[in-house]
Parts: sequence; C-alpha cells; structure tokens
Amino acid sequence: MNWIVKIFNIILKSLVSIIFIIFIVLAGGVSAFIIYQNVYSVPNTVVPSIIGEELKVAQEKLYNAGLQLKVSGDEFDKNISPNKIITQDPASGSTVKKNREIYVVISKGSKAIALNIPDLRNKELKEATAIIEEYGLTLGKVTYSKHFSVPQGVVIAQTPEAGNIVSDNNTINLLVSKGSY
Repeated sequence: MNWIVKIFNIILKSLVSIIFIIFIVLAGGVSAFIIYQNVYSVPNTVVPSIIGEELKVAQEKLYNAGLQLKVSGDEFDKNISPNKIITQDPASGSTVKKNREIYVVISKGSKAIALNIPDLRNKELKEATAIIEEYGLTLGKVTYSKHFSVPQGVVIAQTPEAGNIVSDNNTINLLVSKGSY
C-alpha cells in the first residue's frame, strides 16, 4: 500500500506543477495583451494632401496628423515650382498608423539650361541637321514651304532663333524651302 501512496504523491505533484505552469503562461499572455493595448497600440490617422505644398508647410501638415515626412527624391518639373511636393506615398485620404513616414518627391523646378543656338538659315537641310547634332541639340519639326528666292532644300527660318537662350527644351524646328513658286 505504501507504493500506492508514493504514486499518488508523484501524480499530485506533477498535476500541481502542470497547473502552475499553465497559470504562469496564461498570466504572461494576459499581461502581454494588456501592455500591448495600453502602450504599443498605435492609433490610425488619415493622410492629408500635401501635393503642391512647400516643404515646410507639408511637414507641418503631416506633423499635425501624427505623421513624418521623408524625402525620397527630387525631380525637374516645369509645372511645379522648386521645393514643392510633386508626389506623395501613401496617397492623401489613406488611413495609416500614426508615426508612419510619408514619402515625397520634391520639385527642382523647370530644367532650364543655357543653349547656344547656331544660325541655320541659308544652310542645306543636311548641313543644318549635322550642325544641330554637333551642338547637342535635337531636330524637331521640319516644315516645307515654297519661297520666291531661297532654293529648294535650304533652311528659310528656325525656332528658336539663333543666339544664347535659356530653355528647358533643346529642340530646333526648321522651315525649309520647296523652291520657288
């Protein structure tokens, strides 16, 4: 009978140990859940529209919404002035967690470059095309028209005119003679 008491004591001790371990695991899980809910749970917010805004204004709008601004790049944009937002990700109206970064692309303004435009008038079209390429420019539209004094295949006019200009476009358009009337 002594051995029955020993087995019963072993089973009882094992059962108490298992119940204690289950209690500790459950208490830890409940504690973790409560701590997460009260400390780590992050509320949602709506992303405001910041496209077209100055960088400082955009930062303030995002800060007020509980968000952070992160510049992911900058690009030339002839329609949006420098230091204004071109794009944002995520888009305005999206619901996100607070403290999230909103990625933006900033405008560098128009890509204006100084160009030296050669005088192509009275040059053969083939020669004018070679000069355009030599200057690192691009041949744009070629229009033909009859002219009373300029021979066929010769440039009558060009746009832009010859000289030094500042432009965001390096294309040269030519008006070429079809010969006399």
